[in-house]
Amino acid sequence: MLIKAGLLLDGSGAPPCYDRFIAVENGKIAAVGGEDDFAVEQVERAVDYSPYTVLPGLIDCHVHLFLEGIADMETRRCRWREGREIMLFRAARNLELTLRKGVTTVRDLGGPYGIATTLKQAVGKKVLPGPRVLTCHRSISVPGGHFHYAGGREASGPEEIAKAVREQTEAGADCVKLMATGLVDFRTGKAGAPELTKEDIESAVAEARRVGSSVSVHANGADGVQRALIAQADTIEHGILMGEKTLDLFDGSSAYWVPTLSPLRQMLACGPANPAQPEVGLERIYSGHCALVRRGIDAGADIIAGTDAGSLGVAHGEVWQELALFTALGMSPPDAVQAATGRAAKAIGVSDVTGTVEPGKNADLLVVRGNPLRNMSFLRNVIQVYKDGESILSAARQNQEKRR
Repeated sequence: MLIKAGLLLDGSGAPPCYDRFIAVENGKIAAVGGEDDFAVEQVERAVDYSPYTVLPGLIDCHVHLFLEGIADMETRRCRWREGREIMLFRAARNLELTLRKGVTTVRDLGGPYGIATTLKQAVGKKVLPGPRVLTCHRSISVPGGHFHYAGGREASGPEEIAKAVREQTEAGADCVKLMATGLVDFRTGKAGAPELTKEDIESAVAEARRVGSSVSVHANGADGVQRALIAQADTIEHGILMGEKTLDLFDGSSAYWVPTLSPLRQMLACGPANPAQPEVGLERIYSGHCALVRRGIDAGADIIAGTDAGSLGVAHGEVWQELALFTALGMSPPDAVQAATGRAAKAIGVSDVTGTVEPGKNADLLVVRGNPLRNMSFLRNVIQVYKDGESILSAARQNQEKRR
């Protein structure tokens, strides 16, 4: 198959290219070039997307597939009480929805019953349609700590935490997820006391390195983020209240930051649906978090896109919203695209198979109407999605989209 792109954003940070052709063989990108690089008969048979933009399939580095982005708190509470089978069916639907929106890789960072691992296997065996799934299997927290109620693995002390790390990788986890702190308290404006000690995190990272796994750390306050950075964790999730001095520690660190702006933005939009979160405190914390992200952008921090899909009001597959928030805070549009393609792939360890449009990579491609470099919302205008070279949207759907 030969694909013609009117505009190609290859995810590497290179300048956009016009009228480029992408050759796909056996699910992988075989070549990328101009019309003269291919035989005339190939060009004549090319799938013509010349009116559109082609870019790598998007990557969401932080999702929870078992949850839908429900804003109504009563409905949300009911979801948490459902059994494994219904939860699994809902998660499968979230997977398909995610893929149809152009997200071809997700990293699930915790949920009950090992659901994400089951989904990863089902997608890998083509039992279910969905994006490539990376999973932590079960998140690791102290006894009674944050997210223990979502099927987390509770562990106390460095030795037990190292054992928990081994358990996750043996169960099929691609990464380790540590809960270093609790949730932000919007009433007090504090992140709460750290839940994992410096020794706990260092033990987890050392064991993860030994078994060949990466480490993601949920941390909101300064102490939790600092401990994760010192231990050389791979990604820091949230970092909402870490402060400017802690943010400066990213300079010289190899860690990537997943600021997950979408949940706070959606909490503000939900308003009275979530009376437990006082609006004034939420606005203040969101404003402060935005200021931190802006500073991080200006300082050149390695920021990647993670929506925290499944959290309150955050639907699956809406990576474009996170990228739109990045650009609103000063990130250049090409850099924002990289945050959900090439840079994201490198951060979560899949850059050998996806994230950029170049020979040897899997043919994970997104075709959209409009130029996302002018407006990230154009990423919603999905014309076609390819995963491993297979088209996802039906011809009828494509025709419907073209008529709009």
